[in-house]
Amino acid sequence: MSEKFKRYLRCRIGQQWYGIDVDQVIEVLNLILFTEVLGAAAHVLGMMTLRAKVMPVLDLRVYFSLDDKRLNLDTPVIAVATAHKSIALVVDDVDDIIEVDTSMIIPNEDNISPYIIASARLSDYLLMLLHVDALGMDKQ
Repeated sequence: MSEKFKRYLRCRIGQQWYGIDVDQVIEVLNLILFTEVLGAAAHVLGMMTLRAKVMPVLDLRVYFSLDDKRLNLDTPVIAVATAHKSIALVVDDVDDIIEVDTSMIIPNEDNISPYIIASARLSDYLLMLLHVDALGMDKQ
């Protein structure tokens, strides 16, 4: 029997809202001290430690080729567990956990982006569902 609803953490990158499966979310926090890594790709801000795990910090604005935005202490960071490792994602805003009716989820069969696993038609906007397992795999 399939689930009727799926829960996502809603976050904003640029002007677009994205959803991250709550089962992959470790913690949502504000920007914390991280260690810069010389020679790393532009979207890798550095490395941080959270709950005894060392993980890369990825700026999703840079990752998705948006204009760079000034980081501050209120900048949200979402620590997630992927199939391969834990990573920290810097986003513009974190809103809430929402329940999405699975009948409204449309798989990304056209492979428009390897980082979007599906989209969800909500009442007044389209929520892009992030494929966090793909983040960091090809660009680090």
